[in-house]
Amino acid sequence: MTDQPERPQPERPKPQYGEYASAQEQAKIIADSFPAVSPLSVPSQTVSPVPVPNEPVPNAPVPHTPVAPASVPPVPKPAAGRRRRRWDVILTAGLLGYATINVIAQLLARDTLATIAKQFFVAQGIGDYTPTALTASLGTTLNVITLALFVITLLVTTWMLRSGRIAFWVPITGGVVATIVALVFVVILLQSDPTFVQFFDRTRR
Repeated sequence: MTDQPERPQPERPKPQYGEYASAQEQAKIIADSFPAVSPLSVPSQTVSPVPVPNEPVPNAPVPHTPVAPASVPPVPKPAAGRRRRRWDVILTAGLLGYATINVIAQLLARDTLATIAKQFFVAQGIGDYTPTALTASLGTTLNVITLALFVITLLVTTWMLRSGRIAFWVPITGGVVATIVALVFVVILLQSDPTFVQFFDRTRR
C-alpha cells in the first residue's frame, strides 16, 4: 500500500462570543471589553444618612424639662363671726317684751283712740268726749297698723341679733314710728269733734 500523505485537518472555527467559554472566561471578556476608568474621574460623594423623623435613639439621654408647679389659688380665710354683745341682747329683749305688752293691751282694748281723746279732754278741761263712728273706724285701722309695725320690728330685730349686730335701736325705732302714727290718728279724730273745734276757737280769741 502506498502511503498517502495525511490531509491537514481544517482549523476549528473560533468560538463565537460566549459559545464555548466558561463562566469565568465570559466574565473576564466582559470586563476587558469596558474601557478602563480612572479613579479621578469618579466624583467622590459622601452619602449622608437620611434622618428619620421621630425615630428614637437607643440609649440616648432623655432631656429633663422642669415642670412648673401648678398654681394653687389661695384659700380665703373664713370671716370671723361677729361676737354677740350680751348687754345688747338683754336690752333688746327687754324692749321687745315691753312692746309686746303694749301691743297686746292695745289690741284687747279696741278703743285706744277713744281713751286717748277722753284723757286729753279731761287734761285740757274741755269736758267729756263722746265717741263717734269715726272713732271706731280709726281705732281699728290704728290697731292693724300697730300690729304690722310690731311684726316688722320683731323680724328685723331677730335678724340683727342672729347676725351679731347691735339691735336694741330697732324696737325703739318701731315704738317711735307707732307713736307718731297714733298721734296722727288722734289729731284727725280731734279735728272732727265739734266740742274740740269750739274749744280751739275760744283759745284763739
